[in-house]
Amino acid sequence: MSILAIALTAAAAMAPAHTVEHEQNGKAYTVSYAAHVQSSARQVGIAPAGRRGMKRCEVSGLVTIERHITDSASGKAITAMLPGTSEVSHTRAGRCVARDTMHADLVAKSSADIDEYLALTAQEDRPHVAATITAARSLAAR
Repeated sequence: MSILAIALTAAAAMAPAHTVEHEQNGKAYTVSYAAHVQSSARQVGIAPAGRRGMKRCEVSGLVTIERHITDSASGKAITAMLPGTSEVSHTRAGRCVARDTMHADLVAKSSADIDEYLALTAQEDRPHVAATITAARSLAAR
């Protein structure tokens, strides 16, 4: 079980990331968005006895995004999982074997879609980043 967890963690590390610079009140912040993909596989098709069958493996993944706001001067960061998800999927011929390889293939084949989702989320998240920084500064001032 731990080998599977290590493989999925390594595959998740290969997931795309998006970074933008944000300036507020004269301070520079680095905002990073990291995609986390949780995948599952399902074998579809039948093979009648004595005949070759048509089996395929449908791999789907649920993409969630984690945001890191890092103060460039101090290096301190605020991390949050953003609401909302996106789904990616692909189909391959044959049985569902080597699940860690299927996860890596899903991330690789869907990287353009994931990158687009990250960029869109980063653009829509700008007001929330500013509000989060303002809230953190006001809490720190107390």
